[in-house]
Amino acid sequence: MPEGLRWGQDGPGVLLVHGFTGTPSDLSSFGERLGAAGYRVRAPWLAGHGMGPFELASATAHAWRRSAELGLMELAEESPHGGVAVLGLSLGGMLAVDLAARFPVRALVCVNPAAGVQQRAAFVAPYLWRLVPFVKIGPEAEERLSVHAVAELVRAMRESAGEAPKVRAPALVLQSQHDPTVRPEASKLLYARIGSREKEFEMVPSHEHVPRHDAEEFVGRVEAFLSRHMEVQS
Repeated sequence: MPEGLRWGQDGPGVLLVHGFTGTPSDLSSFGERLGAAGYRVRAPWLAGHGMGPFELASATAHAWRRSAELGLMELAEESPHGGVAVLGLSLGGMLAVDLAARFPVRALVCVNPAAGVQQRAAFVAPYLWRLVPFVKIGPEAEERLSVHAVAELVRAMRESAGEAPKVRAPALVLQSQHDPTVRPEASKLLYARIGSREKEFEMVPSHEHVPRHDAEEFVGRVEAFLSRHMEVQS
């Protein structure tokens, strides 16, 4: 598996978890800003990602959870005194919920969590992947997506949502108002299920699923939230 990304060398830890078919660099805007603000930030690869469609086809929801869990455990060892927060984008947001339900993280941030996707055809993938192993997703023939991987995405979405009531850490859910990939109303339902006594939901005026042009709209909110729950040494 490729190496993940790192920002910052000291301070409380922040684990960044990328989304389905994504990469750690999707979260670079968060990593650069938080690393400069005094956090120790790590963004690992999820299992099966970064190595081609056949590797992704063999990945499972369990393997993605394990990738995120190992990243959290490694970062916790590097940050024994400041604690660790977890931030996830899309599928990573759901995996972050799972981590926060099972481990004593300091804070949870979900950015456009994949609680419900716009393409409802994804929910038939668990019944089709044995018959249709790949679907074409771009103009080039090699741009293929594993239907089994989509089925595992649906599994991860459902299982992580079921863990949400167990979360106790302060939580922030950020959702693009015009997200082309996930349904904003599903994020609201996920937020309602999160068991934290202290939690916040913000609708961000953006059309992006992976924040790039609008990254500052998200990053500023995340930094302000974490500063209230994690102590950074000046």
